[in-house]
Amino acid sequence: MSKDALFIVAYDITDDKERDKIAKVLKDFGFRVQKSVFECRLTEKELKKMLSRLEQLNIKSGFAEVYRTCKNAKKYSIGKPPKRIDDDVLFLV
Repeated sequence: MSKDALFIVAYDITDDKERDKIAKVLKDFGFRVQKSVFECRLTEKELKKMLSRLEQLNIKSGFAEVYRTCKNAKKYSIGKPPKRIDDDVLFLV
């Protein structure tokens, strides 16, 4: 993996406490683009750390999936995306 890569993390969790825990972990690694979707620009070391922390949550009421975008991936927005609601840093692709 290169120095860093863009990952998309999406989750579907029904339990409020579990959902809050997973969002708290993901906020340490990226920014929210939807209620249950985060964009994370990570090094290999950061990816391993994020995955470890997510696994430690032992989620029972749903699942999370992590997608790595390819090197030449392009992002297309239709319309005006909403302002990022909980992040100080914006990563551009």
